Amino acid sequence: MTEPSEQEHPLIDPAELTADFETFFRDHKNEFLKSADSRVRNVHDAEEIVLTAGARIHRKWELIKAHANPIAYAHQILNWEIATFFRKQARITDRETPYGELSFADVPAADDLLALKDYEELDRALERLEERAPVRAACVRLRFLCGLTNREVGERLEISADCVKVHVCRGLKDLQSLMDLPTRGKGDS
Repeated sequence: MTEPSEQEHPLIDPAELTADFETFFRDHKNEFLKSADSRVRNVHDAEEIVLTAGARIHRKWELIKAHANPIAYAHQILNWEIATFFRKQARITDRETPYGELSFADVPAADDLLALKDYEELDRALERLEERAPVRAACVRLRFLCGLTNREVGERLEISADCVKVHVCRGLKDLQSLMDLPTRGKGDS
């Protein structure tokens, strides 16, 4: 009997990999990792999400290749996998061990918590922005957290580069107000 994780995510036979899929995934793997990591804030979880998304992309490769915008389709699959990750996390919260019952090795060190504190306010603001304006939040994440150009973000979201520019500008202003940062006057840098 195979383990449940193997049943959910069957392994890909290397003989089934095609050169065009390998090239596509290799070219976009880092972008997928940055996108997932910006959402889950854990490299190991992000890697697992990207690998799961990669397996799903492989299974749907012929459909993706035939799609008018393959990278947008792949990003959609990645976003589904990120959502699935969060749903799984929500389902297991009732089975988690309270902090006081953890063994010493499982307790995060002060340095671990201090490293994450700088992102807490930004993460909360991005979550609120995503609730209010999901396209703006996606544009900001892809533009700044993944380092894509406006044109590349537009390809992923199937909107024009000019729309991306507007969404990013408005998204940054929204984040600024959500984080209660002072507004800059004209000419300030």
